[in-house]
Amino acid sequence: MKIGSKQTVLRLGDSGAQVKQLEVKLKAAGALTGPADDRFDQRTAQAVVAFKQAHGWRAPQPVAGARLRAALEPQGATPARGPSTLEGGTYNCRIGRDPAVVARVVSHFARSRKLDFLQLQEISGYHDVLRKLPGYRLVTFPGSKDHGETGVLVKKGLEAKFPKSIEAATGWTNVHGGVAQPRAATSVRLAGWLRVASIHAPPGIDWKNGHAVGAAARVASYQSLTERLAAAANRQRARNPDVALLYGGDWNEGARTAGPGSPSSLASRTGMTKYGTGGIDWEMA
Repeated sequence: MKIGSKQTVLRLGDSGAQVKQLEVKLKAAGALTGPADDRFDQRTAQAVVAFKQAHGWRAPQPVAGARLRAALEPQGATPARGPSTLEGGTYNCRIGRDPAVVARVVSHFARSRKLDFLQLQEISGYHDVLRKLPGYRLVTFPGSKDHGETGVLVKKGLEAKFPKSIEAATGWTNVHGGVAQPRAATSVRLAGWLRVASIHAPPGIDWKNGHAVGAAARVASYQSLTERLAAAANRQRARNPDVALLYGGDWNEGARTAGPGSPSSLASRTGMTKYGTGGIDWEMA
């Protein structure tokens, strides 16, 4: 890597002052043995992986990005790219409610739990009130195919960059015979190291033998959205594998089966509970 480059991820073969700074911090953390030089070699790569493994990274890669730099900051120091841990949640606002009630509930949910972000679904009728919540700002896409049905509420002062709308190619026919717009997920990178996406999967889809079943248009819409979400995740991993991904939100269905891939199966495996809201939504992350 050339000194002065805008590249933010260090990899095997890079060299320069940023590599030396990384090695100095790895050495201080006890992950690197030997001198700190300016070459990202196998010794550096092994130290990066060792540090990540010791600090709970899943499938750690031998690359150094914003998340690793934040984790290497001394205790009590202010990380250069924001906090190294974030508190978040997911909440379905549900359509047809009083906007003032939605605003009050969402605000209390976020503030009482001191959340850094909140993945929101079914918000297309509540944009105005959600944008006015004290201490937070709303990231959404009113111009998306579903008119901003999802969003991410972000605590003010927290870095939020590169927002994206990830949209299904097709919609479906609703229970009243009308055309439902393709769903879109709202994605944004927070604190330099965590990409969050708020997702609301199409309703009326069940699972049998590990496959989605239901009306053909609904299944096609669901598959289109999930394929595009997977493609976005793969592009992120290839471009900067040190950025963590959190795809979460809400699956809008009644879970008539408990087979692999069903909401009830996933909730059970992760210790989640279906909330008694009177609706059919599973809150998932």
